[in-house]
Amino acid sequence: MGKLTAYLRLARIDHGAIAAIATAVGCAVGAGGWLSIPSAAVIAILVTVLVEVGLFALNDVFNLEEDRVNAPDRPLVKGEVSVDEAVRLGVASLASGVIISAILGPAPLLVVALATASGMAYNARLKRTGLPGNVVVALDTSLPFLFGATVVRGFDVPPLAAVFVLIAFTATLGREVLKGIRDLEGDLRAGVRTLAATRGVRAASLVAAVLLLTAPLLSLAALPLIYDDLKCALYTGLVAATDFLFAYSGASILLEPSREVAESGRRLTLLGMLLGTLAFASAA
Repeated sequence: MGKLTAYLRLARIDHGAIAAIATAVGCAVGAGGWLSIPSAAVIAILVTVLVEVGLFALNDVFNLEEDRVNAPDRPLVKGEVSVDEAVRLGVASLASGVIISAILGPAPLLVVALATASGMAYNARLKRTGLPGNVVVALDTSLPFLFGATVVRGFDVPPLAAVFVLIAFTATLGREVLKGIRDLEGDLRAGVRTLAATRGVRAASLVAAVLLLTAPLLSLAALPLIYDDLKCALYTGLVAATDFLFAYSGASILLEPSREVAESGRRLTLLGMLLGTLAFASAA
């Protein structure tokens, strides 16, 4: 049981669950509602989890030295999972995800290929570049909404799905800049060129705040695209809670740019991402 728990932590299964929900939401938006989702959504969710597991497992392999400082409780650092085991899990999961996605058609396969290629580029090199790496993480976090929509609609992506992708991208980018403030000590030792490391904590806090405060504004763009009154009411209630968490985190880091506030914001925005995904689900 302890080994299984270590593998689940290595795979960041909580992130995988959120990504799976995001894919289901994309499918529902593409189908015009939850009751119209095709059976292919099950395959899409499986692919999403496999790709997430693969990328996160391999991320810890590439990130081992930084994690010795920034995250000493990670399974590889503690020796709960070996590097060889993590590599085997990561490669097998990624390969399976890409191969299975081919069943879903060219558009979904293209999205999965983009997520896999960009995610591996991040793991191997882009993480150390700072902002470009943050952009890749934001892209890969928002892609499940697009992936789900393409499973149903191919290249004809509904506007609502595109708005959800934009909101998720902006919120995640702000969260990644925030994490760079929290991880500053380890990143400086490892030569990771985050905004906090190259421009200072104050500048990084300003960028994070702008992004985290912009995401709530973008959430309003979805309202004209939700035609059902009940769905609109549910979305408004859930997204209001999400917007509060992101706005609070953005304002907090702007007023007090510190590692402690950044860590608090990281936790709050993770909860916000879950609530935001549920808000999107209510609108589908």
